Amino acid sequence: MKVLGIDPGNYSTGFCVLSSRGSSFRVEISGSVKSKKRPENLRNIFESIQSVINRFSPEEIALESAFYGKNPQSLLRLGEVRGVIFLLSTLNNIPVYEYTPQKVKNSITGYGWSRKEDVSFMVEKILNVKTENHDEADAIAVAFCHIQSRRLNVG
Repeated sequence: MKVLGIDPGNYSTGFCVLSSRGSSFRVEISGSVKSKKRPENLRNIFESIQSVINRFSPEEIALESAFYGKNPQSLLRLGEVRGVIFLLSTLNNIPVYEYTPQKVKNSITGYGWSRKEDVSFMVEKILNVKTENHDEADAIAVAFCHIQSRRLNVG
């Protein structure tokens, strides 16, 4: 199985292609798309993720679901980024599965309210990779959560 994990963000969207065979995992690629100017950031996210899809042909997309924060404007902008991901899913005929931040954290750390530092630490430890930032680590964790959920058939 090859999964594109995505941690959507307004100014930094983490991504990862995680493949699994049996009980082994391999991070094919991971990183983050950083953008500051709107609406160019949406095009940048679209083009970057499309390039990853073209290169690695993931079978499924695992997306961290939106949660309500203190700033409604940020939530609206996050919705725009998520819309880009759903558009990519449709254009490339790849199904999307969503996971709450708590489910993702629980799958990688065993505790649904873990700190970002704990998620990064466990991603690096379990998958033997070095991450550059929390967005990248979160995307890897989302893909890991998805594969584990599919194995348990609780996706």
